[in-house]
Amino acid sequence: MWSGIPLVGTFSLCLASAMVLAQDTRCRDPYLDNSIADDQRAEMLLDSAGACVREGRSLQSIALFSELIGLAPQNPTAYLNRGSSYLQIGQFELGLADLDHVIRLKPDATEAWYNRGTAFIAIHQYDRGIADLSEVIRLQPDRPRAYCNRGLAYLKQQDFEKALTDAATGIEKDADLPLCYFVRGDLYFQKGEYQKAVGDLSKGLQLKPGNAEALNKRGAAYEHLGERDKALADYRAALEIAPDYKDAQEGVKRVTNN
Repeated sequence: MWSGIPLVGTFSLCLASAMVLAQDTRCRDPYLDNSIADDQRAEMLLDSAGACVREGRSLQSIALFSELIGLAPQNPTAYLNRGSSYLQIGQFELGLADLDHVIRLKPDATEAWYNRGTAFIAIHQYDRGIADLSEVIRLQPDRPRAYCNRGLAYLKQQDFEKALTDAATGIEKDADLPLCYFVRGDLYFQKGEYQKAVGDLSKGLQLKPGNAEALNKRGAAYEHLGERDKALADYRAALEIAPDYKDAQEGVKRVTNN
């Protein structure tokens, strides 16, 4: 869940998969001659563009989805996936425009609401992100990722009560989503409940090892608890992943100099 969209403060978000991808299709620009009917042409473009999404080739997927939109300008799937691909490469204005269009075409498109809400959180527009994710939850109450991401937005607004409720709800609905544990761990850290922070951050790292932000945050929690060896180990582990991580660099200095 954590790849694909830029960092938001402490932790990162990712987009929901916008389509079911054909596993036997390759990412390529299909050869299409003039004898192919438009509906068949559109299907081939959709399959190829979907393969590009699966392979992480966002620019190629955007080109193919754009060609598909030229053939089928009212196709919400094409706009949804092109918008999501724009978001993957940090083109938020273009991505949000496509997702806006999907929601106008299909107001109950939960993936569009979800991805747009996630994008708003990534660009620090927390109120708008919360509104979109709340709509996702209204349409699909059993969607745990929406609670995790909305919880992060509430955390960024220092609304600890709502953040805690959302994180707990997300964990209740799916105990294997690391973001909920990272959000709740950060919340406990900010409240000074360092042992609880260590517990949740450790669970998140068990589910998704190698997250520098979570390692740094757990290191800081250990430092507050006076467990300097564990703090140093976490700071150093964070720096192995992100050598320029200033907070972890400063943590190593503090622990080794005291």
